[in-house]
Amino acid sequence: MNVLRNCLAALTLSVGLPALALDVPPVPTRYLSDFTGRLDQADVQRGEAALADLERKHGHQVIAVFFPSLEGEVLEDFTIRCAEAWRVGRAGLDNGVVFFAFLAERRMRLEVGYGLEGSIPDAVARRLLDHAVRPHFARGDYGGGVLALAGALEQIFSGSPPPSAGGERRPFFGLILLAIILIVFIFLLAMAAAAGGPPPTRLGGRRSSRWGGVPGGFGAGYGGGGLGGFGGFSPGGGGFGGGGASGSW
Repeated sequence: MNVLRNCLAALTLSVGLPALALDVPPVPTRYLSDFTGRLDQADVQRGEAALADLERKHGHQVIAVFFPSLEGEVLEDFTIRCAEAWRVGRAGLDNGVVFFAFLAERRMRLEVGYGLEGSIPDAVARRLLDHAVRPHFARGDYGGGVLALAGALEQIFSGSPPPSAGGERRPFFGLILLAIILIVFIFLLAMAAAAGGPPPTRLGGRRSSRWGGVPGGFGAGYGGGGLGGFGGFSPGGGGFGGGGASGSW
């Protein structure tokens, strides 16, 4: 009798397990969806504008979704279910990217569509999480993490090298370059003084205007972070096959 009771209990548990799975939410209608209430509205608007701008400029659909918790789910199982159900990206191009964040577990995942796996292979996706998103998330700056991810993807979509694992050494090389520029400038001043002519007033270089002079590098043309003419996110039927990377902060 006890054996039968145990078998019935095990059967009941096994039947009930699927009910414990985290439900896939409906298809997002925004580029940045926050189910946690932890992001400021201004952060949501800036992130929304930055991600919408990627689609406007490059045609690739990138969305970000924040969840309170995984509730015991396996990270990769849940995120691929969402990506497959939401169909982010264009049909036939499969050029979608979905960023997931789960605040209770401090876990994140980048799901990359089939069509972008060449531009964003798993190793590059991991670098995006480690070097663009994690530093911001570690100090609770979730909005900044989304903006940094959008900025890194902008570089990749524009043909620039992806974030490097050795990126932390770039400031050192920047100082060396600055020192060289100063030396050249001092040399030009000395040459001008020796020749009796007026010293040069500048080196003639132009400052980059890639980010339009907007603080944080995003939001230009969106009226304070609004969506301008986008009117929200609408998926195009893209496909996913599990490419991407997972991380934590």
